[in-house]
Amino acid sequence: MSAIEQEAATTRKSDEMDWDAYARSYDEMCALNPAYQQNIEMLIRRLPQWNLPDDARVCDLGAGTGNYILQLSEHLPNASFWHVDADARMIDIANGKYHAAGLSRVTTLHRTAEETTFPEQSFDLIICINALYAFPDRGGVLRHAHGWLRNNGRLFIIDFGRRQSTLDWTFYLFRESIKANRVGRYARALIEAREVIKQNIKTSKGQESGRYWLHSTEAFKQSLSEAGFNVLEASRCYRNYADMAVCVKA
Repeated sequence: MSAIEQEAATTRKSDEMDWDAYARSYDEMCALNPAYQQNIEMLIRRLPQWNLPDDARVCDLGAGTGNYILQLSEHLPNASFWHVDADARMIDIANGKYHAAGLSRVTTLHRTAEETTFPEQSFDLIICINALYAFPDRGGVLRHAHGWLRNNGRLFIIDFGRRQSTLDWTFYLFRESIKANRVGRYARALIEAREVIKQNIKTSKGQESGRYWLHSTEAFKQSLSEAGFNVLEASRCYRNYADMAVCVKA
């Protein structure tokens, strides 16, 4: 390997997330993060507006440790779910949760979003939470998702768009832990979640290098429209670090 190739390999490693390492402490940090819970609530409170069928088919692209599917299953008890994620550790954690919850109508797929295929008009709802920014072929994934939706199906998507500040998030979680009298738990989580902090720093590097997509809300909406979606609503969320959109397949 040439010196230039070695340097490129080092750059790739320094600015690329290790999702397997991230998975180990992910849920503990999410439990301490009110903004994460607010993202879930944004989805749940919109469900009644969408008139999903009783036996809805739901796909989560970049489903991580399964938190969104678990919440959706409580409100859509007869639905079937497809959990798509490229990281084996994330899927193992999610499968443990599904088993503990007695949730049997979940199909987990260990593959990237780009490698995933479904027949046309497979789903009533597709969700994608803070994952699109990391997909190498974002446009292709969105176009495929458009095809996988049934007519009048919904896409609910949240995506990081602004540069991450690990220091800002650390202080935010500390303030919220004080409010909730969970400083001891926060301190333990901070010690145990050193890998999460490390990976968040890599996210920032990846955003700076161009590996991970940075976007305004308008650029986010434009990408969704170019994939064929009718964007019903779009706004900033997740402490203004991310954008949320609800789209429909007309």
